[in-house]
Amino acid sequence: MQGRSGRHGRNTGGQMILSSLDKRRSIGLTEAARVLGIPPRTLRRHAAEGAVPGAFRIGKRRSHWRFRTDILECWFERQGGGRKNGGSR
Repeated sequence: MQGRSGRHGRNTGGQMILSSLDKRRSIGLTEAARVLGIPPRTLRRHAAEGAVPGAFRIGKRRSHWRFRTDILECWFERQGGGRKNGGSR
């Protein structure tokens, strides 16, 4: 499920693309992890440690993580700009 088939994807340079049709202000843990190209468990750990700006919890027990899309994209670009581990694309 790569490419531009979803709401989020990567262009040929490896940078994140947020669809202009996607006006959501936040996305869930699984989708954010997919966009960043990291396992959800890793993203959850970083969020719990306070290392991911724009991360917040919702729900009765505050057990569901959400990520502000505007802040997540800026943070992602500062962290490496779309390069996955071990690759340059």
